[in-house]
Amino acid sequence: MNIYAMCVLAFLVLGCFSSPADVRAERIEDIAHVEGVTDNPLVGYGLVVGLPGTGDTKMTPFTRRTLESALSRLGVHTRDLDQKIRGHNIAAVVVTGRLIPFLRVGSRMSVHVASIGDATSLEGGTLLLAALKGPDGKVYATAQGPVNTDRAERVGFPKDKKEPLGGRRTTGGVSDGGLVVRGLPIVYNGRKHLWINLNHSSFTTASRIVRAINAHFQSRLAVASDAGTITVNIPATDQDNVVGFMAGVLNLRVTPDSEPLVVVNQQTGTIVISRDVSVLPCAVSQKDLTVQVGTGAPGKPSPGEPLRLVDRSVSLRQVVRALNLLGTRTPDLIAILEALKESGALKARIRVAG
Repeated sequence: MNIYAMCVLAFLVLGCFSSPADVRAERIEDIAHVEGVTDNPLVGYGLVVGLPGTGDTKMTPFTRRTLESALSRLGVHTRDLDQKIRGHNIAAVVVTGRLIPFLRVGSRMSVHVASIGDATSLEGGTLLLAALKGPDGKVYATAQGPVNTDRAERVGFPKDKKEPLGGRRTTGGVSDGGLVVRGLPIVYNGRKHLWINLNHSSFTTASRIVRAINAHFQSRLAVASDAGTITVNIPATDQDNVVGFMAGVLNLRVTPDSEPLVVVNQQTGTIVISRDVSVLPCAVSQKDLTVQVGTGAPGKPSPGEPLRLVDRSVSLRQVVRALNLLGTRTPDLIAILEALKESGALKARIRVAG
């Protein structure tokens, strides 16, 4: 037996005797967050210009006023704007972004744009300077730059299909196009208490985190208020160094009690399955497609025919793979997954992103 084979065998043997809890243990920081340390949504309104005839067909009143305001700031006379500037190369958009905690003034962030008019595509356009406001109505960032619509790429359809997945390119992003103009100061030193919020509420996980913190510091510092919140009392000796204390807390490892997760990006069609997920016997119909699990006779997937998977329990990966072979569109795929979960055949949490 060569050295490589011996190493592989040793790895497999050691893996067999490893504790599953050790393998699945995660840092508290990865499954929870300190209250107040969360992304803050920002939203604004702007114009995308330079479109090759794919913009809004009509200059709506709010689009016209926005353009007048932008031009007037540049010293451009805007009288009789309707007669001088036409639509088609301009699109009104909503601009959104997320202000990540601890971003300082001058930091860059990416933003997302989405058409609110009848533009057919934002590809090739440039976002004019737009102000992004928080829930309190204050401006926290500005955004400007070329729009990238690659995120809305047509994927998931056979090459001979003409119909694109995800529809028109009316959404896109401006990479690092946002500039933070107002920060969110968070002061920790001097505080006596902090709260840890679980990303996904669970009495079991909350209890395990409390036990881990109290065991590590050999003191009853943590107590669970409910399934999603843990109160941590900061020792007097650490109240001048709360950041260091919380770093020690958040680096502790626990085994979360979590259910499988299925993430679907509705723009790209990408599907991520956290671990093996089985689909129990069922039959689901979506438009002209029928999915049958554990019933009927096996058959090769083909358009117009029911998709039959005859095992009493099949993996979700098999179902998704077969649906992709049929050229199923992402909206229909999401509807099928949600129907499977609603019927109890799919034991997993579904998150739709994008």
